[in-house]
Amino acid sequence: MKGLPIAIVGAGTAGLATAIFLARQGFAVRLLERVEHLQPVGAGILLQPSGLAVLQRLGLLAECTALGAPVSRLYGTSCKGRVILDTRYDDWQPGSFGLGIHRGVLMTALLKAAQRAGVQMETGVSVSRFEQAAGHVRLVRQDEQGAEQPLGDCAALILADGTRSSLRAQMRVRQWARPYPWGALWSMLPTAASGESGELRQWYRGCREMFGLMPTGATHQAPGSALTSLFWSLPLSEHQAWLQHGLEAWKRRVCSLAGEAAHGYLQQIDDPAQLTLAAYADVRMQRWHDARVLAIGDCAHAMSPQLGQGANMALVDAAALADALGDASDAAQETLDWNALFAGYGDARRDHLRYYRQASRLLTPLFQSNSGTLAVLRDIALMLARHNRFGRQHAVSTLVGARNGWLWQGTQQRALHAWKGEREAWE
Repeated sequence: MKGLPIAIVGAGTAGLATAIFLARQGFAVRLLERVEHLQPVGAGILLQPSGLAVLQRLGLLAECTALGAPVSRLYGTSCKGRVILDTRYDDWQPGSFGLGIHRGVLMTALLKAAQRAGVQMETGVSVSRFEQAAGHVRLVRQDEQGAEQPLGDCAALILADGTRSSLRAQMRVRQWARPYPWGALWSMLPTAASGESGELRQWYRGCREMFGLMPTGATHQAPGSALTSLFWSLPLSEHQAWLQHGLEAWKRRVCSLAGEAAHGYLQQIDDPAQLTLAAYADVRMQRWHDARVLAIGDCAHAMSPQLGQGANMALVDAAALADALGDASDAAQETLDWNALFAGYGDARRDHLRYYRQASRLLTPLFQSNSGTLAVLRDIALMLARHNRFGRQHAVSTLVGARNGWLWQGTQQRALHAWKGEREAWE
């Protein structure tokens, strides 16, 4: 497309996937990332069929599944062994699965695809603010002395710089960003001899304590070495106390909750630095665009990790934006109404994101809080859901990313059913 490029700030999942789609559609794309050297690091993530369908569209599914680990179900028990959670992908569609994958594997695949698509990538560039004009958006950065320097103009700006975006607040849109009081310690470890379960396994003590293990596959650097993601829930305010009490006290607590299943992993941890603290936030916006500027991914709608939808929502956002822009790259740039194009994207994403935001806010205190009452209500509700067909279907369709509302599944479900045929052909 002749004229100014589309600028994307942030080379995470949402930014890279969007850049690939738009470059393939014929747009000139300029991707700006504040980190100087992009490296394949990060925690393990669970990709749902909603995200896998987008990877199929991008042509990256085979590469990611070759290194990822299929997950057949989410299975959680109390410290006494009572079943709390048992959600099976087969209850949605036979043969379906989630994919435990190292974030670095996903990012490497997306990064290489972006380079092949001709995306102009600039690292070590921190955008401090933007200015909107009638026909463009101007980008500005600050140097080490605090002086402002122009970064050039773009036809439209897409903010994909995550939960803690400093640019989001410059949009003329009502927005809310609320940190969660709870977080999680996580570590990536070689899979123990008894750890090849094919399921995301969790253990709970009320709502206050949760320990989990998730198959995470391998990496490009060591394709033959299976990894497992370990995570432990705790209030952020108690992290210092956790450090002071020491690893042995924590290991005893985990063993009293998860028993022998945890032993092979705990013996690999001998330094608190092996466990990284992750914090989360809830981000809401009245709408996701402001004229020529659009927020996507966690920048637009970060939520609790309880539903495991972060990377999936980022990928679905990218595909939805590509669909909303359609053949706009064939039009003369001066005729494009970016406000209308971005509003169309918002209309397409509204129901899906509203449902998952509400579900996330509802579920979070049921798994991360100090409430004994909520723990009892959670256990009863999940038991009833497991033992009737509607409850199982609602739970699994929520998990796979297929729902557009509490009472209906809608367009996202139809899109995933269409992908089923493509997946079977690929397999």
